[in-house]
Amino acid sequence: MTVGPWRFFGALLAVAVLCRPATAQESDFPPLPPLNEPATALALHGKFVWADLFSSDIDKIRGFYSDLFDWEWRYVSSPPKAYGMFYKDGIAVAGLAKRDPPEGAQAYGTWVYYVSVADVAATEAAFLERGGEALLPRRSMPQRGDFSILADPDGAILGIMRSSSGDPEDFQAAVGEFIWYQLFTRELDPAAEFYETLFGYDIYEKEETPEIVDYILSADGYSRAGIGALPENSETVPTWLGYVRVADVGAAIAKAEELGGSVLLPPTEERLGGDMAIIADPEGTPIGLLRWTYPEPGETQQ
Repeated sequence: MTVGPWRFFGALLAVAVLCRPATAQESDFPPLPPLNEPATALALHGKFVWADLFSSDIDKIRGFYSDLFDWEWRYVSSPPKAYGMFYKDGIAVAGLAKRDPPEGAQAYGTWVYYVSVADVAATEAAFLERGGEALLPRRSMPQRGDFSILADPDGAILGIMRSSSGDPEDFQAAVGEFIWYQLFTRELDPAAEFYETLFGYDIYEKEETPEIVDYILSADGYSRAGIGALPENSETVPTWLGYVRVADVGAAIAKAEELGGSVLLPPTEERLGGDMAIIADPEGTPIGLLRWTYPEPGETQQ
C-alpha cells in the first residue's frame, strides 16, 4: 500500500516536536486585549477562535510571520514578558508571547489553538477526568475572558476559551487568515470519540480523501477541524496543526525559505479545490499552508 503524503509528514514533523512543551505558567501572560473589537454576541462552541505562538525569539519570529503572511504586528506588552498580536487587514489573527526555551534547548516555539466552549472550568475538568492534563489551568482575564491550555490523553496540546468579547463570526477565510486545523495522532477512533464527547462534535469519516484526513469534526453545520493519522514508526507526539490560507503555496514556500524557514512537507497534488504544504519557521515550529478556492454560491465542492 502506498504511504500517503500526510503519513509521510508525520515522520518529518518529528524533527520539530520531539520534545513535549513544558507546562505553561500564569505569569507567561501579560494583560490581554479582547479578541473582537467591537464585541460580538456570538458563542460558536466548537469553533477554533484564536491562536497563540510561544517563542523564545520574539523579534526573529514576528519578522518571519509578518513578512510571510503580510501580517501587521502590534506590541501589547514589552520584554521581559513580551506579548503582541498579528493583524491582517485590521483583523486580529494570532498572538505571540515570549517563552524561554526548556533547559538544554537553544530555541523554543509552539502554536496553541483555542476552541470556543461554554464553560472553561467544566471542559477542563472533563479533560482531566478522561486522562488529559492542564498545562495552564483556567485563567480569567477581564478583556480576554476565560481560557486554559490542556493536553489530551495522547499529549496533543489544545487551548479552550470563552471569549469576553464573543466569538468571531463564521466567514470565508481571506488570504493570510487561518482556514483549517488538524489533529495528527496515532489512535484515530479514541481521539475522535474524545473530542466528540468533550465538544459535542458530529464526526464524519472522510473516505474519499484518506491520505489527507480521516475524520471531520463538525459543529453547527460547519466543518471545524480534521483528524489524520501519524505513521506507526513516527516518534513525534500527537499534535494540532493550523493552516493559513495563501494565494500560491509554491510562492509561500519560497518566501518562507528566504526568511529562514524550511519545508516539512512539499505541496500535495491539487484536489478538492486546493493544495497544501507544511513548513517550519526559523525555530522549527510547524505551520500549514493551504491554497483554497471557495465554491461559488449555489455550487458544491467536488
